[in-house]
Amino acid sequence: DRYLFCSGAYDGKVNLYSALRMELLMCYQITTMTLARNVNAVRFTSDGSRILATTTARRLAVVDVERGEQLLAYDNCAFSGRDRTGLAADPVCPNMAVSVAVNGKGLTLLDLRMPLPLDFVYDLHGSVIRDLAFMHPSWPWARGQPSTLLTAGSDGTCKVSTIDGRILHNFQAGHNNLTTV
Repeated sequence: DRYLFCSGAYDGKVNLYSALRMELLMCYQITTMTLARNVNAVRFTSDGSRILATTTARRLAVVDVERGEQLLAYDNCAFSGRDRTGLAADPVCPNMAVSVAVNGKGLTLLDLRMPLPLDFVYDLHGSVIRDLAFMHPSWPWARGQPSTLLTAGSDGTCKVSTIDGRILHNFQAGHNNLTTV
């Protein structure tokens, strides 16, 4: 449904809303009551069937949108900062996702069909990565590359890289504490 959107908050829940009906449809508890942690990133997979959510407990949870049940959880693979963090779902392949790594400066690559993270890209940035996104193939740096990422660091550095961490281009955004790509 193209009218669905989701949000995560400090109570460890992910809420699913319908903009068409203007109502809360479902609430998913991502963290347990004994381990109350914040949700600091949410994202739909490209096919819309799953919601990805990262928490300050360094966990990435995969939730089925229709049934509301948690399908997978990856521990120790997501950045634990209290602020919003980067999380991206591949627009072409609904089973690929990327989150900011535990140290905040690298990336965790996930194949959502597998029980463990696919790979890690260490220290892509010199500062904390504030946001990341998959680039559309029409961008000059993305041509000929299967999956190209744009990342933004808190020091204002933006980098275009392949999914395996090879840097194709970098530039300064002109200000620090960059929050969104």
